[in-house]
Amino acid sequence: MKRSKNQAVYKFLPETWVSERDESNVAVTAKIIKWNYDKMQDIYDDFIENEIKRQIELFGKRGGDITSFDLRNDVHSFCIVEPKCLEGIPDIFGEMSPLVFYCSSCGHVIEKRYASDVDKYVWNCTNPDCKKHHSVKQLQMIYACECGFAQGVRIPYLKGHHDFKYHPNENQFKMFYKSGNSEKPVDIAMMCPTCNSRLLPDNANAGRNYKAFTLCIINLVDTRSGEFYKKGEEAKKAIIAKWFGKMSQAEYETILDNVAEAFSERLRTSAQRQAIEDKYNAWVEQGIIPRELADTLMQQEISTLQTNSLSIERYADACDAIFAGFRNMNSVVYREWLNNFSFKLMQYNTIKYARRTITLEDSINRQIEMDFIESAQDVYCLHEKLGIANMQVSSDIQIVNCTYGYSRRAFDPKKSMNKNCRLKLNAYDKTKDGSANLVYGAKLDTEGILFEISQKKIIEWLRINQIIREEQVPDLNDDLAVKKWFAEYVHSDEISMFGDIDENESITKNVFGLLHSMSHAFIRMAGELSGLSSNSLTEIIIVETASIFIYAQTSQGIPLGALSGMAEMRYEYFLRRVLEDSRNCVFDPICTDRDDTACSGCLIIPEISCNHFNAELGRKYMYSIDGVRSPKIGFWEM
Repeated sequence: MKRSKNQAVYKFLPETWVSERDESNVAVTAKIIKWNYDKMQDIYDDFIENEIKRQIELFGKRGGDITSFDLRNDVHSFCIVEPKCLEGIPDIFGEMSPLVFYCSSCGHVIEKRYASDVDKYVWNCTNPDCKKHHSVKQLQMIYACECGFAQGVRIPYLKGHHDFKYHPNENQFKMFYKSGNSEKPVDIAMMCPTCNSRLLPDNANAGRNYKAFTLCIINLVDTRSGEFYKKGEEAKKAIIAKWFGKMSQAEYETILDNVAEAFSERLRTSAQRQAIEDKYNAWVEQGIIPRELADTLMQQEISTLQTNSLSIERYADACDAIFAGFRNMNSVVYREWLNNFSFKLMQYNTIKYARRTITLEDSINRQIEMDFIESAQDVYCLHEKLGIANMQVSSDIQIVNCTYGYSRRAFDPKKSMNKNCRLKLNAYDKTKDGSANLVYGAKLDTEGILFEISQKKIIEWLRINQIIREEQVPDLNDDLAVKKWFAEYVHSDEISMFGDIDENESITKNVFGLLHSMSHAFIRMAGELSGLSSNSLTEIIIVETASIFIYAQTSQGIPLGALSGMAEMRYEYFLRRVLEDSRNCVFDPICTDRDDTACSGCLIIPEISCNHFNAELGRKYMYSIDGVRSPKIGFWEM
């Protein structure tokens, strides 16, 4: 059966069990063994690999076992691959598993040694007292352990007994053997050969047996940006300096057009400055000009150099100056912060400065032309109420969905229940040359809506709810101070894909909870108004810029212009509906009695649509709801 690439990355991954129906319409469970793959082209591996390593390290910091991975900075540890998609050649290979079968009539059990031993006659009972046709079923259960071990169910070993029966309606965890005139039960549990935990069989398709660790990353399709980012730490500092207003978009474009020159040793400000100083000092020594005049001319020329130089050095220095003593970081922690912050900003820039955009002004003008709204003020008032600083549609965005590992039975090491072992994050097989672990991916060209939320209003909301103290509030009229406050107090490195944010990170927890909840409110309404199904939209949240990007994750949404059409023609209606409809839940008052104030009736969306597994959600962030501990005042009610 044909599947899309995105479906393959989500469901059909190596070391998982899947169920399909064969040509005879018999349900069969198989274990995925491997892909027929090619290395993914036209992506910036280092850009994606850095984020994969960061997420794995976060898993390790939460107590998980990450020994399957090589996370050294100087090692290329991952190779991102995708299905070859050659006509007539399978892309995904699996083999039937488990190999235990039972008769639904008499309960007779058989086990095959190899998947190749299974043929069409397996489905007929071989018990001489039964011999019914098409009565045999596969026992679709497996053993799975948090240490990473997994295998299909097996017939228990019991000395002197080989003929077993299975009666799932009586007890799905036991088989029965003949003892005299009666049947006696025997456990089909087993001891894990790796950690010695007792394992009960479970449904092979149960999601708890295979937790895929997946990232959705915006690809740097602009080759100039990729070459720029590959230049390393100075490039990362420069992109941060740009966010803090030390570089204009025009200057950035000039650098992208002249990357080699910008990083040239010849053009480094320090080297040029030294040459200027040497020149004027020589003139003074030769008596050509007096010292006072030399110093004045020297400073003027250095000032002009610093203003006009294309060298990346001055932007990197500007970043260091902004964050001197920042969060009491040592050099190692500062570099880690640079990696994370610049990674998010590069994605933000790719969305913000997309090749094709529909601006807020474009949307407003179109709605006025169509008589959907009377004036621009209709939209601006709703923006102010919702705390939206800006909106735009960004097209020709390429998303890379990639899965780099998996765990079993649990997703968060802190929620592990197995006392015998640490929850393990398992790596996939290595490339044929053994140099790197495989990462299974797919690319998607899409469009989406970028919502930039007011950082100033978020800080005011935190203050009103006493999540921050008065003395922590920056000068809200100073954009640089507001951005710097976000960088200092909102610790995005504490936000992982697999667990809740610690309570002692209250600022980060509330800011992310607010953005994530708003994102789901936007997704649910956008799905309803655009005509896309509920699992056809997903999100990328960039807390550094307080930005939410919702996009179509299925190819049919792009040619239809589903999101762009909604944003261009029905945007004011979309905002009003979001504000009105997300206030209440069909399951109230049960939902409001929960402290998280989120359920499938209001904010929880299908897992395939949420990159954070529906964690840190609540209507309490947007609306004032009696009884919740915090926050007391909703962001949309300020």
